[in-house]
Amino acid sequence: MRRVTTHHSLLDAPSCGAYNLIMLDLHHFVHLPELAAIVSEIEAEQAGMVVVAGLDPRSGADSESSLLPGGRAAFFRIILRRLWPADPRKRVLIITNAPDIFHAPRDRRRQLTTIRPDEQRAAPIGGLRPALMVFDRLDADTVAAAVGAAQAGVRVIAQIDTIFRGRDVLRVLDEMGAPPEALGSIRWVIAAQRWAALCPVCRTVTRDTALRSAIIQRLGAYDGPLYVSGGCPACEGAGRQGEVTVFDVYRQRPDGTAETALPLERYLLGLVADGRISPHDLLDIEGEQLRRTYRLLTAHERAQNTANVELQRKLVELEAAQRVLEQRNRALLLLEETSRALLTTVTLRDLGAQICRNARELARADRAILYCLCDPNSLDVVAADGWDPSRLPQAVDPAALELDATADATARPYHKWPPGIPYRRPDIEGAQLKAGLWVPLVAQGENVGVMVVHSTHRNAFSPSEATVLEAFAGQAALAVQRTRLIEQLQEKIDALEAAQEGLAAKERMERELELARQVQQNMLPRTFPAIPGYRFAARNAPAREVGGDLYDVFSLENGRFGIVIADVSDKGIAAALYMAVARSLILAEARREASPQAVLGHVNRLLREVGDPEMFVTVFYGVIDGATHRLVYARAGHDRPVLIRRGESIELGGRGNPLGIFDPDAFHLTEEETALSHGDRLVLYTDGLTDLITGEGDAFGIERLTALWTGHAHEPTDRFVASVFEALRDCCSVEEQFDDMTMLVVDLERP
Repeated sequence: MRRVTTHHSLLDAPSCGAYNLIMLDLHHFVHLPELAAIVSEIEAEQAGMVVVAGLDPRSGADSESSLLPGGRAAFFRIILRRLWPADPRKRVLIITNAPDIFHAPRDRRRQLTTIRPDEQRAAPIGGLRPALMVFDRLDADTVAAAVGAAQAGVRVIAQIDTIFRGRDVLRVLDEMGAPPEALGSIRWVIAAQRWAALCPVCRTVTRDTALRSAIIQRLGAYDGPLYVSGGCPACEGAGRQGEVTVFDVYRQRPDGTAETALPLERYLLGLVADGRISPHDLLDIEGEQLRRTYRLLTAHERAQNTANVELQRKLVELEAAQRVLEQRNRALLLLEETSRALLTTVTLRDLGAQICRNARELARADRAILYCLCDPNSLDVVAADGWDPSRLPQAVDPAALELDATADATARPYHKWPPGIPYRRPDIEGAQLKAGLWVPLVAQGENVGVMVVHSTHRNAFSPSEATVLEAFAGQAALAVQRTRLIEQLQEKIDALEAAQEGLAAKERMERELELARQVQQNMLPRTFPAIPGYRFAARNAPAREVGGDLYDVFSLENGRFGIVIADVSDKGIAAALYMAVARSLILAEARREASPQAVLGHVNRLLREVGDPEMFVTVFYGVIDGATHRLVYARAGHDRPVLIRRGESIELGGRGNPLGIFDPDAFHLTEEETALSHGDRLVLYTDGLTDLITGEGDAFGIERLTALWTGHAHEPTDRFVASVFEALRDCCSVEEQFDDMTMLVVDLERP
């Protein structure tokens, strides 16, 4: 097999940014000759649509950071250059949201017209009569127009963001809304992906016959060399350095026939023979695709969850802000009704300082002090003017002011020192108090406080000054009362806001947990497959809203079916997500491998690669032959199932490590086999049943559980499960359930 070799790979050119329509071509890159022949064949065609599939970042905002760019954009530029009409009179129409990224040579710019997808939908394009239509991105807004133009005879090239290849890309386009009858106008689907390349420094030829046999068994005859890499400083011991682009080419002919013209496996095999791809990676195509799919789904799920959380947070903030605004508006309306002079929303301390300053000015006094009755047992010194702040007390006994119970607002002379301020001789004080006024603050018949003013240079205050102070004290009393109400209201608002924020957070968490619970329950089977001679029943009771237990029964080939029960090491949402990943891996591997030991071995390896390193799962997985009633199983650290036969309980054996803890070279698991007889009942369970706390405060235990099973062995399958859980609820403190409880029962009916 001849190969074209240069010093570049398909991704040496930028995969994002401007599309230069003249510089890039196949001879610049490493590729297999089959690809060059296909490109030439595409170039020779005059109609139909070419779809280039893969994942490539564009501006960075819409790319998946967890996935390597696939080289799609670079190959798209090559095809675009090849299909560009040489006749300068022919038009090229490009549909894109980023018109500035397409750069054509000056002599061809007159051919080029760029429009946005919304403009393409709003106005017909038939008048432009393009020879070539280019869709920068296929999505639900552009797919119908793209395949419709191709069906009408226009040459179309488009690219699509997807991890799928071949015929699966057509299914994606169908789900996007492409008319099914127009999908036949798609002539080529070319998928590009990035794969890790072997380190060129430390790669060597291997004569591993087992490896060669595995490749031949999978892909047919192969007599080329095999290269492996043991790691070196250049690749930091990884054995891989850089990436290489691989392709899968699918073709539909005008007569309706279709074929995979260049399968991904054959392209990889060519790169294996060239020493660019590890043969081990070639043999792990499904695993690599599964990992890519998992990373993509995780990225989308993370983005969606982030958007949902942010939306809920903003909604709660807007609702709380609206409630606070309504409360404050009501408070302002109340203050406006009370007095026009009381519109300012100052603190009680600021208001007291203003009252003292105004009182001194109105009465021509030297000193003023304001006391406020904030509660019946405390008379606070709110403010003072003309007094040394260091001598002011914080509060005094209300009895010291001798407040009138009748709430009399009449001012009277007062020649004493203000309450709470100790007497000092005039030579020490620097002045002698000659005149004083005691002015009560009464608002709406309620004693609010007292204002005391003194003069050091006058012997008495005039009656007019006392009258003015009385009137001012009435306004001041209303202001103090209003300010106290505002402060109390603000304290209540703050407390209410804090309570509402906590309530909103709790409600949001409850909604999220309920959604997670529904998702998890939907993943557990509600009905079991109809298998002649067998009956199934199960129950799951999570310790929290969501749990980490799993059970399932599923049909396999040749009359066999699988049974599985599993228990994740944690509880809650994290355990539910880990359980979902483990379930998907088990189902996928069970349809590829017949051996339960091999299935769990593969799942352990994949969990080590994609799972949470802090979590693990115990699993019992068995395969039953419906004709011979032979059970082959493997037990990965899970509780031993119990076989009830003629009233006796028999524990199944087998040894193995839990999944997700040990690397494959340290992982150990045995495979066991036993025969089932008519009338046998196989009980699978999780340790939540044995760890349940009884009314006496001890664990229920396997002995009691086995006795419970034996005592109800005569009951039908569904009733048997219900009776066990009812008995556990009656004798145990289920409100103290600390672990998920799950039980799966398989009955082999009597003939």
